[in-house]
Amino acid sequence: MALGTAAGARHRDRSRCPARVAPGAAVIHPECLMKSLRALRHLLATTLLALPCAVAAAGPEVPGPVRILVGFPAGGTIDVVARLVAEQMQGDLGVPVVVETLAGAGGQLAAQALKRAAPDGRTLMVAPDHTAVIVPLTVARPGFDSRTDFAPVGMVADYAGALAVSQASGIKDLPGLMRYVQAHPASGGVGVSAPGSKPQFQLDALARSQKLPLSAVPYRGSVPMVQDLAGGHIAAGITALGDFLEFHRAGKLRVIAVTGERRSGLLSEIPTAAESGYPLRLDFWVGLFAPAGTPQPLIARYNAALNKALDVPKVRERMAAVVFDPRPGSPSALRQRIAAELEQWEPIIAASGWVKQ
Repeated sequence: MALGTAAGARHRDRSRCPARVAPGAAVIHPECLMKSLRALRHLLATTLLALPCAVAAAGPEVPGPVRILVGFPAGGTIDVVARLVAEQMQGDLGVPVVVETLAGAGGQLAAQALKRAAPDGRTLMVAPDHTAVIVPLTVARPGFDSRTDFAPVGMVADYAGALAVSQASGIKDLPGLMRYVQAHPASGGVGVSAPGSKPQFQLDALARSQKLPLSAVPYRGSVPMVQDLAGGHIAAGITALGDFLEFHRAGKLRVIAVTGERRSGLLSEIPTAAESGYPLRLDFWVGLFAPAGTPQPLIARYNAALNKALDVPKVRERMAAVVFDPRPGSPSALRQRIAAELEQWEPIIAASGWVKQ
């Protein structure tokens, strides 16, 4: 019986394998082959199921290349910040991101171009609060409505303003400037970087509240205003702190107050206007926008890339050099800030007697 059983087992084993195998040939047992095929099918199914998750994690494909419009001169602070952001975002998005300058009219040319652009994700705009908030309130036909023609992507940065005086004026601080204005009413003009700008309207409000003969002297840009201030052609000026910094450090003018909520880390010895006893508060910001109608998945993709760029140490360091504070956030936060500032500035501008031009 034992011999018969062993013989039967050998017969069954032979029935599962080829009768003849060439020398050196690999033999795959049918049961092993079936197991391998089942494992392969399972692996493929798992991989295919995981693909949508991987795509979702990366976000939608960006229809590059992408251009970022800037409505202010090349080499200015807005342009510098836009190029910093573009350089970092293109690495994350995987497509070229280029900056295109369309300078003029307080950013109106770039804003109008963004409005005309197809909402396909190929065109964005870096613009300051002046373009998004002040231009619609001061220009009769700006050619765009920032509330309906733009899709906010996210805040890029904010930055404080500052008051500075010429060395020739002999003014040492903000109370000293107020005394100077009282004593020299004909010379009480304060330079501002643009007509119909936040500094102009805040100076007007300050003059009315303090009953001072204080008036704004509008320039076409901060560069000529700062140059005139450093040359002693005007006694005082107000613009972004970063525009004064180099001249202040060189001793060509003196920053006497910052207009933000807190002191600047780069000039910690300079008090805020509020600390000096005057209700002069000016904050500026820069945001990233897409045309209205841009698909929300792309807006979310750009927002994530922007926030990631703003967290890069090199970007933060270079922004700090021009006194910008990176402000990562959501599209809705930027939309809410625009709405709040439109509401805030409309009565201030109306009280100044400004007529839309």
